[in-house]
Amino acid sequence: MTTAREKELPRGRIYRKPRRRITVSEIIDYIAVNYFSGIASKLVKSFELEKAIEEAGIQIYPLLYAARVVASTIITAMLSAYFILIIAFLEISLVVKAIASLLLGLAPIAVFSFGLTYPATKKAARKNNVETELPFFAAYLAAMARGGVPVSKVIEKVASLKVFRAMRREAMLISRDVKILGKDPLEAIERNAMMHPSARYRDFMLGYTTTVRTGGDVVHYLEIRAQDIFNSRMAELRIIAERMSFYTELYITVAVILALAFYIFFTIATIFPAASAFGGTVQLLLFTFVALPSLTGLIIYMIHAAQPKNPIYIKSPYRGFLFIGLPMGFILLPFSIVTLNSILEGVELSYLGIVGYSLGLALTLLAMSIPPAIMYTAEKRKVKGMAEATSSFLRDLAEIRKTGLSPERSIIAIASRDYGPLNRVVKKLATALSLGLSVEEALRSALRGLRDWLLVANMRFLSDSIEYGGGGPEVLETLARYAHNLVELDRELKRRLRTYMVMPYMGAILVSAASIMVLGFAARTIETVGGPTPGAGSLSAEELARVALYLSVGAIFNSWLMGMVVGKIKDQSLAAGFTHSIILTLVSLMTIIVALRQIPLAGMTQ
Repeated sequence: MTTAREKELPRGRIYRKPRRRITVSEIIDYIAVNYFSGIASKLVKSFELEKAIEEAGIQIYPLLYAARVVASTIITAMLSAYFILIIAFLEISLVVKAIASLLLGLAPIAVFSFGLTYPATKKAARKNNVETELPFFAAYLAAMARGGVPVSKVIEKVASLKVFRAMRREAMLISRDVKILGKDPLEAIERNAMMHPSARYRDFMLGYTTTVRTGGDVVHYLEIRAQDIFNSRMAELRIIAERMSFYTELYITVAVILALAFYIFFTIATIFPAASAFGGTVQLLLFTFVALPSLTGLIIYMIHAAQPKNPIYIKSPYRGFLFIGLPMGFILLPFSIVTLNSILEGVELSYLGIVGYSLGLALTLLAMSIPPAIMYTAEKRKVKGMAEATSSFLRDLAEIRKTGLSPERSIIAIASRDYGPLNRVVKKLATALSLGLSVEEALRSALRGLRDWLLVANMRFLSDSIEYGGGGPEVLETLARYAHNLVELDRELKRRLRTYMVMPYMGAILVSAASIMVLGFAARTIETVGGPTPGAGSLSAEELARVALYLSVGAIFNSWLMGMVVGKIKDQSLAAGFTHSIILTLVSLMTIIVALRQIPLAGMTQ
């Protein structure tokens, strides 16, 4: 007997369910698990990958992850061997062949090491990110609990808040266990906290579940623990500042002292080729444009990993750099390439020529940096001082609320007071409330275009405390106290890091001046003694001028990179570095122009 579904099908055809297309990654996973599962299982046991993956919050089966690592390593090794064979038959310098072959040979080791350490890196990142937002989360929980909102509902709300990033992910994991796996909210919180890498977060959440189960005072517990978290976070900021000091000193030591030592070695090796088995020009260029920039990138990464993370960051400077700065730089870059090619072909250089080429590179870097620097400055100027004024606004709001006015009418009543930079936000908020909008809609309208985490987070807390907790005086006073503490945390960190931004400035000046002065000292010494020793090589004005040019453009380029380090240290943002890069590029250029006058070479106008 035919069914209705069979009657709908054309005669002579068999109905088949359409197959899902298999992706390339699934094929690679299939091969990896089938051929490398034995090695993968040993890696899982030896490096405890199962625990590390779970604590890192990576959603993947440990055996599959280890098999991917083994497969990636083997593929990288095969590609490296292939490219090493190609390089061996190329007609290039033996030094370049050796360096390229060494880097390709280390690539499989790097891939294998990265694969094994990635869970530990993600685990540390998860811990640091959660502990950065934990004071905000604790303050939010305490304020909402004071308003009578259960923590399970607060966590559900946090899962949708954009002011949190790390805590939102944890809240989503808890909500998933409740809604999909059917777990009790307290059980879901315990499951999330038990395997969390942050001991501070684990103690805070497990203490809450214990207080609920034993019938304790949840509000009192949350307020006490929130204050403890603020105090411990304040002490931790001192450790973070000391760590920034160590990274800065390490960077200055290597980028300045070691750079000067290498510059001296490469300069002498260039002037006296027979005195060095390695030569000088190639190594000088590799050190200046490869080694030092790589070191700067490593230091920036280490600083980024150690610094507190901001869930809300300014994106417009990066867009300005990508869509305005880089095109402007590429317009000027061909002129620099043409001039550099003419230098390599042996065109005679003069003092004005070196200054001109250095100026061309500086203008290229400035053209790339000015648009994002202007955008970042404009964005920061919009919110300057607003976070500090928020606590005063919340205190006044709590006092007015005690008179019996509704939260909306209380905000309208204090809109005429002076809150400095926050005035325009408060006035927009009061105007929107007067028109009948809800507090959340009014705040969204008043905060549109403002990219400051402290300001947005505190106003978000205000909106939710009114919507879910009624916005009582006690709730608002609690919120004002926590807003003040949050501002103090941010101010304390910036105050401690402010002193370290001077060191890269001094380092850029030293590298720019000392490298040229060393070359001038060597030239004067040789001129005094009557030339190099027999067999040491010939010394000509063109060769010294070429070395001076390499040192000049290298110092300008690395000074620009130092500016990015300064911005990352001072404002915890790479976008802030564009302003410092502009200043350091100009300082380095002026220093080089003055230092070049000390080189006594024939044919160089002084």
